[in-house]
Amino acid sequence: MQSLDPELKKAMLSKNAKPAVVYWNRLEGRPRKVEIDRTLKVEIRDPLWMLCRQWQVGEFHAEDAGSAVAAKVQINTTRLNRFAARGGQAVPYDESVPLEATVESEHIFSPADEGAVTQLQLRVEMGQHWLKLLLQFTEINYRVQYLQKYGFIDPGEIADPTPEEKLGLAHLRSDRKAWQVFAAVKDRVIDGAKLMMAIHSGDHLVWLENDSGINDATEKERILKAATAFIEWFRRIYHQPGDETGTSWAPAYLEYQFTCSAPNDESGRSKTVLTAEQYHQGHLDSYAFDIDPTGEAMPDEDSTTQDENIFEVRAPLSFIPTQIEFTGMPNVRWWTFEDRQTEFGHLRTDTTDLATLMLAEFGLIYGNDWTVVPYDLEIGTLAEIKGIVVTDVFGVRTFVRPAGSGPDDDWQHWNVYNQSTIGPPGPADTRLFLAPAIGKLQEGKPFEKVILARDEMANMVWGVEQTIPGVLGSGVDGYETATALENFFRQNEGEQPTTPEETDAKIQYKLGTTVPENWIPFIAVRTPETDRMVQLQRAAMPRLSDAIPESIVEPRSKLLRHGLDSPEPEPYHVHQEEVLRAGVVISRGFQRTRWFDGRIYTWVGRSKQTGHGEGASGLAFDQIIPVDQ
Repeated sequence: MQSLDPELKKAMLSKNAKPAVVYWNRLEGRPRKVEIDRTLKVEIRDPLWMLCRQWQVGEFHAEDAGSAVAAKVQINTTRLNRFAARGGQAVPYDESVPLEATVESEHIFSPADEGAVTQLQLRVEMGQHWLKLLLQFTEINYRVQYLQKYGFIDPGEIADPTPEEKLGLAHLRSDRKAWQVFAAVKDRVIDGAKLMMAIHSGDHLVWLENDSGINDATEKERILKAATAFIEWFRRIYHQPGDETGTSWAPAYLEYQFTCSAPNDESGRSKTVLTAEQYHQGHLDSYAFDIDPTGEAMPDEDSTTQDENIFEVRAPLSFIPTQIEFTGMPNVRWWTFEDRQTEFGHLRTDTTDLATLMLAEFGLIYGNDWTVVPYDLEIGTLAEIKGIVVTDVFGVRTFVRPAGSGPDDDWQHWNVYNQSTIGPPGPADTRLFLAPAIGKLQEGKPFEKVILARDEMANMVWGVEQTIPGVLGSGVDGYETATALENFFRQNEGEQPTTPEETDAKIQYKLGTTVPENWIPFIAVRTPETDRMVQLQRAAMPRLSDAIPESIVEPRSKLLRHGLDSPEPEPYHVHQEEVLRAGVVISRGFQRTRWFDGRIYTWVGRSKQTGHGEGASGLAFDQIIPVDQ
């Protein structure tokens, strides 16, 4: 062995010497043979070391337990058979229609739209389809008769128009694109919405029999068949509620409220009432329902015969327990490689991250204590698990009751998948409700969007119509539409802005400022029942235009027009607790989905979301300002 250089040895032993690694050598297996099969096996040379490690961590401690090898479950099921909208009549529940569509759907056209030009594109499409049906069912073209009766009416041709009709003409002509389309289809295309509403009301049949000029009875029958096909065609495309269903939207709460029920026994005399009072997020699932043990939420039902086999006592199901698995689950067995999708060692949690800590504890400690029961249930089923009998390897049978059994007000009672019970505390309801929820929903761009924001300086709430339905049917900007309407008045009605008289005054008195027409005020008023409760009532701002004297600004969106389109207009109130400090955003648009039978449903629905903070309108009264401002 070669001796170390004395000078180098002296330098290495000095205080100034610092150790350094001048090259690296990887710690890895290096095969000494050409074949690498045995090397890739990564054999362990000392199995006794592994046994010692297992003994050290307590793996050899015996437990007085056995592995589950067989199980048997007993379940009773019942399905929804009644539905009632908010304050409406209880009707049979139709399983062929998604529950979201039943709850949210509303009429696309209302009687208030009959004299106005709204949703022009859809009206034209309906009118063109009617002309195709006439050519298909009849031998003579009756296009001229229907154009005279159900053609588009130009608001500008109305003699001595009312302020509302004059305002409707201004809305139409202020939208240049809509006015061009209207001018192109006028006297050429039938107003399909007007015809459809006439068929529903019976006016079309009266006109066909008396004033249509069609005398051939055979042709009349063919036209009536075409009218039936016209209504069926529209129903296939757009789902609308029936006349007996009513609406589930609660305007005062800005949410949907409805009730469903299911029988508790084979006789159908006893029932379970499921009520949803705060559904607004657009996705309906079991967490939206609460159980009403008194049944007061469900209106009186008729004597309609119950469907057979809705309540079913199912035969016990035997199965082999299968361990549950989830993504990132730690391996139960020792010395197995994991996929490392979840690295529990790198969890960074605070004292407030309770959900993260519970998830980690479940994965590390209780993850292998859960088994899967393969049980098929129909949608809309309320399942009651009577119990599970588990047999282990020693032949011992254990009867497992529902985990959430006991009093509902017990502080230790906790269950994720059960419904809460309305009313005084009582026994917990451990049934599992499989709601008929939609798996995937397509939402169109909203054609109505309103922001309810608090204005602390003005001490009121504003309903800002950010998006309003345009004349063509799509959504348009509310502020731009209001500005275009104001410019239309100034250009076509000869309105000139007033200029103040020149004086030597240094200050001026300003009675009040204005806000854009798409800002609808809500003021605080007392409720009729008490003097201490306050709610928000829709108000109105005056339109400062000489073109339409004594006119007030009304909302353009149906979200804020509640009570205005009825024969006797009524005020609209919103509970003040529904408008938080952050505000509320309400939207209205088309929804589309495919149901389990393959049918496509399209309807108009609403949704509510949290806003983005307070608003500032700049509204002020009785101001003294300098003249130069």
